[in-house]
Amino acid sequence: MINVVMKKFSLKVLILFICLAFSLSVSYADNMSKADKLLRKAKMTSIQDESYEYVNAARELYEEEYEKNPSDTKVLIGLSKTFQLIGDRAEAKLYVLKAYNMFPSNPDMQKEMGDFHYSFQEYSTAVEYYKLSLASGNLRDFATNLQTAKCFEKLGDLENAELYYKICYHLDSKSREVLNKLNEYESSHRPDDTQELENAKYKYLFKYKKKSEQELIEEEAKDLIEKLN
Repeated sequence: MINVVMKKFSLKVLILFICLAFSLSVSYADNMSKADKLLRKAKMTSIQDESYEYVNAARELYEEEYEKNPSDTKVLIGLSKTFQLIGDRAEAKLYVLKAYNMFPSNPDMQKEMGDFHYSFQEYSTAVEYYKLSLASGNLRDFATNLQTAKCFEKLGDLENAELYYKICYHLDSKSREVLNKLNEYESSHRPDDTQELENAKYKYLFKYKKKSEQELIEEEAKDLIEKLN
């Protein structure tokens, strides 16, 4: 009889534990989703007061989760980004370093370090972290390649900037930002042939008419990536 009662009690405790764990998981996911959306809104708005309200609301949600689990890298990165947006370098660095130091060889953490330095216009340091991230596993990651291109552009290294924009094109040929940049670079190479350039955008991709468009894109992508190794 006692054994039966104990088994029933244990089962109830287990069910309660599962329900609590599920509730916490839902709460965490909900808070993180809301915070991430608020950060996106903060970046999109041009109204300073509105942006600050979004950032502050996001920070409160991240801090709520940080109190529960101070070693959660997603929360740490979220907190860092809120302080990046308001220009508080010390606080932003504090949280991104906590996340990075836990997984220094993780390419995503290396990219986050690059993003941190980029947000404070420290482009030389940022590009080193982006290159490290690419070498560590993010070689075909569009966002990392795009940030690398932007860094080289900020540093005045237009040759490398164009190279990384071309890689971005092969990773996402529909990116309007990348297409515009490549058109700018192509125009700078041929300033007197703007109309001809407009009629034959990215002509360099199709030098050999006997090969299909897809074959040419894959070949050039391979050549570009090999230049990085």
